[in-house]
Amino acid sequence: MPKISSFLSVFYPENCKSCGDILVRGESLVCLHCELNFGKNIQPNGNCSEIEQLFWGKAEIESAVAIFQFLKKENLQGLIHEFKYKGNVGLALKMGGIVGHNYEFKSDDIDLISFVPMHPRKEKTRGYNQAEKLAEGFSKVTGIKVASILFRVENTTTQTKKDVFDRFENMQNKFEVNHSMVGIRHILLIDDVVTTGATLTACAKKINEKGVKVSLVCLAYRGLGI
Repeated sequence: MPKISSFLSVFYPENCKSCGDILVRGESLVCLHCELNFGKNIQPNGNCSEIEQLFWGKAEIESAVAIFQFLKKENLQGLIHEFKYKGNVGLALKMGGIVGHNYEFKSDDIDLISFVPMHPRKEKTRGYNQAEKLAEGFSKVTGIKVASILFRVENTTTQTKKDVFDRFENMQNKFEVNHSMVGIRHILLIDDVVTTGATLTACAKKINEKGVKVSLVCLAYRGLGI
């Protein structure tokens, strides 16, 4: 007996959240064509990526990767806006899974996946923390446990219109560790979009203070001029 969802899909087909095309069997939320064509960040053949350079002299980072390039008016921007501001939890989980499928581990000693925390007041207003859902989607495809290890001690103003200096200044001492680090050697920290790296730097420094290594992965990289 066919599942009700399969039966209904004949009359009410799902559309890709990215391009709008009808999804085929096996696809969910985002079609395979879009998944393969978001525009990956091209990593150099050398020892250091452009993303890693954001953290030079600011925090001890083992590796830093952004899977895709954030471009205005491209499909990926619309997807990020939908799961970040329109409450599409399923899409956030889906995109976290896509990050997990595309992430190339540079270390085999990662013990835990975590995420950039949101201030409780802001999370209550938004309904959920999109970075946490990305981490959960990532965890589902990689099998690595996800846990909340940081909390935000102060709600900050938006970073969007700040310059590089103000972004780093705005993030100083805004996070604390609230999880036991016993037996943890290396944490992979996840966020949705990295621009200057100010927020991730502040988070990583707090983890470093506990003697734990940090690697970073983001869904997309958006330069200040984009």
